[in-house]
Amino acid sequence: MWQYYIILGLGLLFLVLAIYSFRHTMAFLKNGYKATATVIDFHKYESDGEVFAPIFTFRTKDNRLITYELAEGNDPPAWKIGETTTVIYEPSDPSRVSLYSYFRVFIWTLVLLSIALPLIVIGGGYFIAARFLPGNC
Repeated sequence: MWQYYIILGLGLLFLVLAIYSFRHTMAFLKNGYKATATVIDFHKYESDGEVFAPIFTFRTKDNRLITYELAEGNDPPAWKIGETTTVIYEPSDPSRVSLYSYFRVFIWTLVLLSIALPLIVIGGGYFIAARFLPGNC
C-alpha cells in the first residue's frame, strides 16, 4: 500500500512542477516580444549521420541583431536558407528566445503533465478503489 502513496506523491509533485512551468511560460508569453527570424545558415554536426541545425537571425525592438541556433536539427534540413518564422524573446535578455509555436512554447508543461496525470490516476485510483470496492486492494 505504501507504494501507492509514493506514486500519488510523485504525481502531485509533477503536477505542481507542470503548473509552475505553465505559469512561467504564460509570463514569458505576456512579457515577451515577437519578431520575424530568418534562417541564415546551418550548423552541421555528426549524430548518427550528418545533422543540420538552422541558425536564425532577428532584430529586437531596439534594433539589435540577434543570432539564434535551434537546439535540434534534421537530415535533410527541415528549413531553407531565407525561410522566415516568428520567434518570441525576453526583452531583458534577447538570447532567451523560442520559436513561436504551441508545442515549442509549452513543451515542458506538456511533458510534466503527461507524467503527472497517469501517476495521479494510478495512485489516487488505488485509494478510491480501496474505499468503494468490497475486499482489500
